[in-house]
Amino acid sequence: MAPVFHRAQLALPVALILIPGCVLPLVVLLVFSVFEVDLDTFTLVPAFSGQSWRQIFTNPVFAFLIGKAVVSGAGTAVLAACVGYPIAVSMTRLPVLWKGVGSIVLLTPLYTGEIVRIYAWRIVLGSEGLVNAALEWIGLIDEPLKFLLFSPFTTHLVLLYNNLPFMVLAIWISAELIDKRLIEAARDLGARPIDAFFKVILPLTTPGLAVGIFTVFALAAGDMMTPSLLGGTSGATPMAMIDNLFGTAFDWPLASALSLSLLVVLFAFATGFVTVLLRFEGARAVFQRGTR
Repeated sequence: MAPVFHRAQLALPVALILIPGCVLPLVVLLVFSVFEVDLDTFTLVPAFSGQSWRQIFTNPVFAFLIGKAVVSGAGTAVLAACVGYPIAVSMTRLPVLWKGVGSIVLLTPLYTGEIVRIYAWRIVLGSEGLVNAALEWIGLIDEPLKFLLFSPFTTHLVLLYNNLPFMVLAIWISAELIDKRLIEAARDLGARPIDAFFKVILPLTTPGLAVGIFTVFALAAGDMMTPSLLGGTSGATPMAMIDNLFGTAFDWPLASALSLSLLVVLFAFATGFVTVLLRFEGARAVFQRGTR
């Protein structure tokens, strides 16, 4: 007789990985956040001080950077959902062979490193890049477009490009699980294609949409390389400040407090938005079917 494992037993290996890999670093950051720095010897002193946390809550620069990360992540997630949703739903209608080809094409940008993709975009969007050269050759512009590089437009364009595969994959998997007979039944009952989409397809793909939004939001809000290399003067991010505080400034307490604050805010926003999505009846129906 095959052994039957309880869900708690199956979750034990995951817990053994997550606890040392995720919880312990957070505990270390929390401990460091109440330390102080001895500037004479450049060492950390366990003073159990709240000085770093006071700076986080009183200095408007930190609130601005965290808010900027939230807006950037949310904007990228919404754009990725709008662009990726029709792509994901369309891929479910492809033959099996073309689905494999589509998945390869979708994942192609992830086969190279992030720094390679960023510099490729700099070549494409630069003053002497392919886009400006093509527009000048056609005659649409007389001089290179400056906003195509080192601007918020470029930053969010590349963030969308880098994170779109995660959104499409999440929605695609969710759409593949829809029972096609439900769509056929809706059509047989007189529902127009748009009605079948809003009453059947969209509600049942809500879990995948929620996963995609959570993933893209977290990745885009925590990205440091793209804003730094493509954002120009607008490329300041909390991640870049954390890197500077840990490295150049050697202010580990403040860096730890900023890291934890950013993590809490991003997790709260992402969890709240996803919770709203998962309250739709379609999402509850999917989960109820999965727990049977």
